[in-house]
Amino acid sequence: MTSITESPNGSPEVAPADSAITLELSVAQAKAVRSWLVKPAADGSSTMDSEVLKPVLSKLAHELDYREGVATVRNELETAGLQTATLSDEQVAVLARRISEAKLRRNGEG
Repeated sequence: MTSITESPNGSPEVAPADSAITLELSVAQAKAVRSWLVKPAADGSSTMDSEVLKPVLSKLAHELDYREGVATVRNELETAGLQTATLSDEQVAVLARRISEAKLRRNGEG
């Protein structure tokens, strides 16, 4: 976590640039940040052109896709009559993976 402290001369001292910052965002806020980041700049450049921002955007997109996927699977299971309130997001994701990997065959199919 980045910290800002005051130096003896009264000016702020900021942690090194390679230190980590942790933010808590709602899903709506994270979507808004992602949307803002993917918009091209006035000069036509993109955040995907930036070696610093590209991994951040990829991480954010991956996390949002994961959460949206879990919510979709949870909704489908609830619609089918299965209670998912006691399942963690990870448990729902594992179940979804297992279901998607299952080979479904009808009688007579080889």
